[in-house]
Amino acid sequence: MRFILDMVHHNPGEGRFESAFLNPQHLKAYGYNGQVFKHINCVATFQATGADLFPNDSAARRWLDGFLPGIETEIRAAKSAGLAVFYHLDLFVLPRALVELYRDEICDPVTGCISLERPRTLELHRVLFDELCARFPDVDGYIVRVGETYLFDTPFHTGNSPIPKAGSGWTPTYGYEEVLRGSAARVVWTQAQADAYVRLLRFLREELCVKHGKHVIFRTWDIFPDKLHAVPEHYLEVTDRVEPHPQLLFSIKHTALDFWRRVKVNECLARGRHAQVVEVQCAREYEGKGAYPNYVMEGIFKGFEENAERVGLKDILKHPLIRGVYGWSRGGGWYGPYLKHEFWCDLQAYVLGRVAADPARTEAAVFHEYCLERMQLSPKDAAKFREFCRLSARAVLKGRYCEAFDLTLHEALLPTALWMRDDRLGGLDQLADVLGYLARHQLLEQALAEKAESARLWERMAELLRQITIPDQRLRETLEVSVEYGRLLFQIVLEGWRVLAAQVNGERTGQYDRAELGASIERYDALWREYRALSASPECASLYEGVYFNLPGSPPVSGLRDSVEQCRALLLQEAGRR
Repeated sequence: MRFILDMVHHNPGEGRFESAFLNPQHLKAYGYNGQVFKHINCVATFQATGADLFPNDSAARRWLDGFLPGIETEIRAAKSAGLAVFYHLDLFVLPRALVELYRDEICDPVTGCISLERPRTLELHRVLFDELCARFPDVDGYIVRVGETYLFDTPFHTGNSPIPKAGSGWTPTYGYEEVLRGSAARVVWTQAQADAYVRLLRFLREELCVKHGKHVIFRTWDIFPDKLHAVPEHYLEVTDRVEPHPQLLFSIKHTALDFWRRVKVNECLARGRHAQVVEVQCAREYEGKGAYPNYVMEGIFKGFEENAERVGLKDILKHPLIRGVYGWSRGGGWYGPYLKHEFWCDLQAYVLGRVAADPARTEAAVFHEYCLERMQLSPKDAAKFREFCRLSARAVLKGRYCEAFDLTLHEALLPTALWMRDDRLGGLDQLADVLGYLARHQLLEQALAEKAESARLWERMAELLRQITIPDQRLRETLEVSVEYGRLLFQIVLEGWRVLAAQVNGERTGQYDRAELGASIERYDALWREYRALSASPECASLYEGVYFNLPGSPPVSGLRDSVEQCRALLLQEAGRR
């Protein structure tokens, strides 16, 4: 295992997280040998072009002068600890002033987007990489992503993906918008996309690996299962056309979609001619980010319980093509929950780092080590805590997803994973396909029973935690608050789904069980009051909201709260008629 990398991915456009994982000594103690940062490409001045893009006394120069010291400090600290340094780059991202200067030579004349096909686009990126490698010689390599360009922290830059959409022209970004609009808007694979990937990869190989001796780790990042990321035929169609190099690797998520449950292991892993690293998220953005218990490392290493074929990292890491892991100890997604304590992220990142550093060790052995050495538990209590953690993974699976829908349709549509994400709860708009399918196939009761099982598991976890002696008082309070957070949140989910299911059934049949619907809304309201009161604890993460996800700066999106209010209004209207 040559690469055991970690990144704290700060929310785009927000302040930096306070995290122990920003400390390179902490990473080293956990088995990591490399640290990943972002945005180094945005401090390039492109002076070799002769252009003055950051003139003295300009706002752009003030931003640059304020941003640069942070880059220099993080490189110096990581190197002092003996860690390799990597920077995550989104391509294409260039200074706005540079794009304006060379617009006719780098931008598509129809869309106005930076195009891989224009004559000067790669020439300017050659200038970029020459400057970065000369100015920051201690940087060991670059992790390159295409598909989305996050510009929230870089106000004087602009950009778009180098890969064309299935249709004509180029696009500033793709990914989230297609996801939010559903499967009908999927980007499908085309020969033009394959050719663009190949051209870009050959350029990166020659400019960074061959010319400058830097590592390039190319992220095959995506959400949909129909492009480079998760379809072996597409992955091989591109990568087989690129000559291998010892410093060129591909970074691939261990899941075939995003970091969700009820998703098969990524079949592109351990395929082809090129070395790979495996991406793992420790603070899973669709599953609370560490606000509540959700121990996933057993499933990641051994295979999750819901998968018919139990394949995990314990199998994948043995393959000679696999050269390491790329973990995200914190970050991914947007917004909250914002943590007051990193315990759940810390446990996951510890197990990931220590096992990756020594694949002969088992996940269970490293977990036990954490319990004894870092939590100071007795062997008996460590065994109870192991049971607690296993229950957490099952409770999240049952409360967060929907077996009756996901097992049938996740190959054709995205699974229910998107209805609940970051700190947002979707409603009828986000669950229309799911609830409609369940209603048509008489599966609503089965889905609600699954949510009720999750609620019972959270109760069982709370009881089990009371039986464990935890010497550190703050840690005990943290765990108690986190399990209460999960218990109340997934009871809200249960009652919210009951309300939504009753509304969908009522719309289909014209008949509403007003008594049961009213009781569910009453329980829903009471649970929200109890959940909000929990936030008074100094150990409590920020809470979920009953609105749905919107990109920063975009209008609010209706979610669970509005859907329940629609149902409440319906009951009041019916009561008035009576």
